[in-house]
Amino acid sequence: MFGYFDTMLRYFELAGRSSRTQYWVYMLVSVLLTVGAVWVDMAVLGYRSRDISSFGPLTMFCIFIHVVPNITVTVRRLHDSGRSGWWYWICLVPIIGGFWLLALMFFGPAGYGANDYGDDPRETSWTAPRTKAVPLSRAQAFVADMDARRRARGPWSPSSET
Repeated sequence: MFGYFDTMLRYFELAGRSSRTQYWVYMLVSVLLTVGAVWVDMAVLGYRSRDISSFGPLTMFCIFIHVVPNITVTVRRLHDSGRSGWWYWICLVPIIGGFWLLALMFFGPAGYGANDYGDDPRETSWTAPRTKAVPLSRAQAFVADMDARRRARGPWSPSSET
């Protein structure tokens, strides 16, 4: 879940790298939120459309807020595999481009160690122990603080203190 929040906090950030886990957690949560928005539009709001290309208001809002982070996390994932963000445009090639991008970039091996796009996200993230002092971005510091508070509460304590 922290991969989703980290991606949303790095909304317009194209520089740097994102790990495979962060990419897939973000994609899973955004798809689940979109499916939930479709369900709320249909079941709760009663929005029905005969045209499949039109969506309800919650679905459109959910799609709208996830378009930019989807592009930025994909570009950062391409950086992690050692490729330029310009490779994102390969997905515009019908059929082959989408499959190639999906198969090679996201299931393929990640680049290990530092590359032209930054340090390895597995080494500089808030989850991995750091061997050298690397400043975290504001988004990463926020997520690290949120995780530290969650860990301090313990797994069986209530989420809010009474």
